[in-house]
Amino acid sequence: MDLIPIQTTDLMVGQPLPWDLFDQGRQPIQKRGYIFKTEDELKQLEELPVFRMEKQDPEQAEPVAHSPEKTGFEDMHLKVGHKMHLTLATYSKNASENNSCAVSMIGYVPDSTLIVSMPASDQLIGEPFIEGDQIHVRLITGQYAYKFTVFVDKIIRVPFKYLHLSFPKEIQGQSIRKSRRIKCNFPATVAEKSIPISITDLSICGAGITSSLPLGTLGSEVTLSFAIALHDREIPLSIKATIRSAKQSAKKNQKIICTGVEYTGIKPDQVFALRHLIYQEIVEHPENVI
Repeated sequence: MDLIPIQTTDLMVGQPLPWDLFDQGRQPIQKRGYIFKTEDELKQLEELPVFRMEKQDPEQAEPVAHSPEKTGFEDMHLKVGHKMHLTLATYSKNASENNSCAVSMIGYVPDSTLIVSMPASDQLIGEPFIEGDQIHVRLITGQYAYKFTVFVDKIIRVPFKYLHLSFPKEIQGQSIRKSRRIKCNFPATVAEKSIPISITDLSICGAGITSSLPLGTLGSEVTLSFAIALHDREIPLSIKATIRSAKQSAKKNQKIICTGVEYTGIKPDQVFALRHLIYQEIVEHPENVI
C-alpha cells in the first residue's frame, strides 16, 4: 500500500474525510467519512505526519453522495415552522458531546439574524445554550441536506422563549436521492399480528424485512412499529406499508421470509426523521449505503 503525505490544511471542520488517514507506521488514524467537529481536533493531527492511500479501493473510487456545495440561504427555501437540528460545537464541562436538539424556524432577517424556537428542556443534556455558543445546524428540504455554523446572539425568555442566532455565512448542501437506502438491523413488529421482524434495509420510501412467519399476501397492508436512534435519542415510529415482494430462503437450517414493503401512510415528521437518519449514515457510515 503506497501512502502519500497530506497537510492538515487539506482537511476541513464539518466535512467528511474523503480518504482513510494513516500515520507514518501505516497504522490507521481515522476512517473515510469521519467528520472533524472542531479546529482543536484538527490541530492534534499537526503533531504527527498524516498520510492517505495513493490509490483508492474500487469501492471508494466514487463518493457515496455528491460533495457538499456552497449555497445561499434563499436556496434552501425555508418556511416558518421548518425543523432544524442544533448541536453545540463547543461543550461546557457539564455538557455531553452529543448534546443536540430539534427546533423550528420562526423567521429571519437577511444578513442579520435567524430566529428559532427554544429547544424543549428534555432534549438538552447538561447546561442549556448560553449567548455566544457556537452551534452546528443541520436540516433537510426536499432532496437536499444542509449544514452551517452560527452563534447564539440572544436568548429571549419573556414573553415567549426563542433564540436569535447569527445569520449563516457559509451553507453547504448535499443531494440525497429519494431512493437512497441504507443497511441496518432494527428489531420491529408488525402491529396487526404482533409478529417480530427485523428491518434489514431502510429508505424514506420503503424497507426490507426478514421474519420467520409470513406477514401477509402481496398487496396487503401492514403497520411497522420500530425505533431509530437519531442524535443519540430513540424515536419510535409506526408506519403503514404495503407488501410488494416476498420470498423464502434458508439460513442455518431455518426458514427466513424476506419481504419488501412500500410506505403508504408515512407522516411528514416520520419522513423528516428517516431522512436525517439516512443522512447521518451517509456521513458517518458510508459502508452501510446500498
